[in-house]
Amino acid sequence: MERKLDANDMSAIYTMLVKVCGAREEDRDQFMYNQMEKHHPTEWRFCGNLGFGGKFWRNAGRLYVSCYREDETDDMRATIKKANEWLDVFGNLNGDK
Repeated sequence: MERKLDANDMSAIYTMLVKVCGAREEDRDQFMYNQMEKHHPTEWRFCGNLGFGGKFWRNAGRLYVSCYREDETDDMRATIKKANEWLDVFGNLNGDK
């Protein structure tokens, strides 16, 4: 059984995207709407410190961030690692925590 994320989870995730990845606070409401009420997209482009390819992924039971490989820098890789370690607390959304 798939574990569902609630509004508190998604808000905490967006706060991390702002603080760690440089996502725009002004986009929080749109993120929340898309993740909670619309269609639960598998990807959300937030750009931020990860450039145009900075994305939050909700895919195959996993939560993670990435950027375009061709744009990666050491700083971006460190940001991605920090964000993904934080997202690991949610475990596998397909039922295993």
